[in-house]
Amino acid sequence: MFSSPNTASKKTRKEKSMKTITTIVCFLLLSIFSEISSAQCVGGLTDVSINSFGTGQSITFTDPLPPHDAYSGYAGTVNSTMDLHPMEVYCVDLHRNVSLPDNSYTDTCAYVASKLQYILNHYYPYVLSYPGKLGDNNQEAASIQAAIWKYTDNVDANTITDNIIKTRALEILADADLNGNATPPIITFTIEPGTGPDDFFIKTVDAMGNGIAINNIALSISMGSLSTNTVNTNSSGVSPDVTVTGTSSGTITAIANMLYSQGRIVHSTTLTKQSLTIAYPVYGMMEVTEEFGALPVELSSFTGITNGRNAELKWSTTNERNNSGFNIERKISGTNDWSKVGNVAGSGNSDVTKEYSYTDRNLASAKYNYRLKQIDYNGNFEYYDLTSEVQIGAPSKFDLGQNYPNPFNPTTKINYDLSFNGTVSLNVFDMSGKQILAVVNEQQQAGYYSVTINAGSIASGVYYYRLTASGEGKNFVATKKMILVK
Repeated sequence: MFSSPNTASKKTRKEKSMKTITTIVCFLLLSIFSEISSAQCVGGLTDVSINSFGTGQSITFTDPLPPHDAYSGYAGTVNSTMDLHPMEVYCVDLHRNVSLPDNSYTDTCAYVASKLQYILNHYYPYVLSYPGKLGDNNQEAASIQAAIWKYTDNVDANTITDNIIKTRALEILADADLNGNATPPIITFTIEPGTGPDDFFIKTVDAMGNGIAINNIALSISMGSLSTNTVNTNSSGVSPDVTVTGTSSGTITAIANMLYSQGRIVHSTTLTKQSLTIAYPVYGMMEVTEEFGALPVELSSFTGITNGRNAELKWSTTNERNNSGFNIERKISGTNDWSKVGNVAGSGNSDVTKEYSYTDRNLASAKYNYRLKQIDYNGNFEYYDLTSEVQIGAPSKFDLGQNYPNPFNPTTKINYDLSFNGTVSLNVFDMSGKQILAVVNEQQQAGYYSVTINAGSIASGVYYYRLTASGEGKNFVATKKMILVK
């Protein structure tokens, strides 16, 4: 606790297609030149001073560390400055004290965890009016700080002696637990791919992602040269393109008096005092860097095989930078309608091999194309195509699956495999053998099928569904039981 003195909008990158070796199983090695990807920040440029208590009050709770004594102290925002600009912070480090005032602080590249970012995005002081907010800002800020300490130091909010603060802290925690599991950090300053392969531009946005104009952004590169060493961004947060010459690689650096969003962490320069998090956006000197010519994600393989009705995809990376994850997209060959079918989380930053997999299940008979949409934490993305088709063929035998869910109310699905072309009927019967529902009655090609039955018009009970098929000199009949519970 504290002690007093006396006590970016060019998001889309060029699509990258990849060669395959076999028809169904597709291996590839990438040697693709990439433009600038998302920038990595560099900390330590700012002067931060922790000045005085802000909005909050003293609270008492049980210390989460042995011997679990009562712990009392200030909880709430702290008035600070970054490069002389007013700044409000919360504590994210309970058990190291800081005396006020203290000017031994600076920014870092660290961000708070997802649920803390959610709290900072939706609560005081960044948001001033919202459902459930206490009328007393001191009580509200103390409750928010207590909730933050739950995630950073395992403080049990139930042990807070002030019932108003306890109840409010528990409400905030319930909200963050429910809604804050996938809240990304806020990135405001990035180096983005430009129009040509040797171009880049600077993007500057506020905490809401809206463009902001920033002047006198200083640029440099460790090798080669740039067409200009200073740019401004316009009201959309976009600078003119800058061209790299004389090199195919190097580190680009951009420095500006830029907006730090809520959720960024400030540390004492000696790392011996409390860590704090920015609670309301503030301007300060910020530096970002990017490796020119480096892929944000380097894939070493991407394979696709069929397993019955399923397409099993596997891929591996040898390097990842700022990788939020992969959307898996699919289309039927010969069409242009890509659709997202799944997502796999990325590894952020990694220099070791990472293995990924995804199974696209219960597909109809067809030829499919797949691609990965790799997305970084800034929302930028890159496509990696599996250009060879994955073909789901006709099943080798006839099969009727068990409906699912079972029991059900009022809808259920039934899968069946048709190994020949023919006339197909699927009907539902009651226990006496009376037909209740006619689900399918038509000519169908060999393939995999899935139908949904809606039994909203019939009563609870045990029923039977029967599939019959005839064609090409073949016949098939199968019957299974289903249970409707309303």
